Amino acid sequence: EAAGARVVEVASIPGGLDLDAVLAELARREVNEVHVEAGAILAGAFVAAGLADELVVYLAPHLLGSEARGLLHLPGLERMQDRVELAIEDIRAVGRDWRITARTTKT
Repeated sequence: EAAGARVVEVASIPGGLDLDAVLAELARREVNEVHVEAGAILAGAFVAAGLADELVVYLAPHLLGSEARGLLHLPGLERMQDRVELAIEDIRAVGRDWRITARTTKT
């Protein structure tokens, strides 16, 4: 606020913010498109809640072990029947990395 930002409180739910309430408040303010650049927990929460319709993922040419932090925190998605389907729209090289653009599909 001291820097000129407007701070708005929204409802919370066990474990964090009520993302539906956040998006409802943004819609009330006529914000029609939201880009979320986040870590695994918040990004995973948007995907798990069905609130992400597009993912833009940058893939570096590196491998990490199974104990490393994953791309998305999605507890409970451990079997193929629980998966989130994606439709790949674009894959392109960006320097040494790959940028993958995919849309979530509603099954």
